[in-house]
Amino acid sequence: MITPQTIGNILYRDCKAAFDTDAVFVVVPGDNSDEIPDGEVTDERIVIHVKSQKPGTYWRKSFNEVNILVPRIQNRPDRIRCEQLEREAMEKLDGVTGRHDGSDYLYSVESIGTMTDDALNCEYVNARILFEVLNVK
Repeated sequence: MITPQTIGNILYRDCKAAFDTDAVFVVVPGDNSDEIPDGEVTDERIVIHVKSQKPGTYWRKSFNEVNILVPRIQNRPDRIRCEQLEREAMEKLDGVTGRHDGSDYLYSVESIGTMTDDALNCEYVNARILFEVLNVK
């Protein structure tokens, strides 16, 4: 069985390997974790927001957010790095299949874009991930 917590763990593992970083944080529904660093972004990090699953006839679906935060260089957006990360996210997070605990899953990039967070003094690549779990045996 794959639960939202499991989805967070799968995305954590895959993002950590795909982007070769230890700065990966997961937020699941109801989590009030203070694990994510506060204040201005000084190093790249990935924050994964896991959402609730919705049942379906064949697939249980959830839309999750993978945000890759990019610090500014001399108070200016690092657009070249953001473009690189958008391309990497499309390449490494789109059309991924696997099996966990007897359940098959598929996830893909539903949408992607770069956004600004002035409070954190950074830009971030936002990849909206559709995570589907096969609902039949």
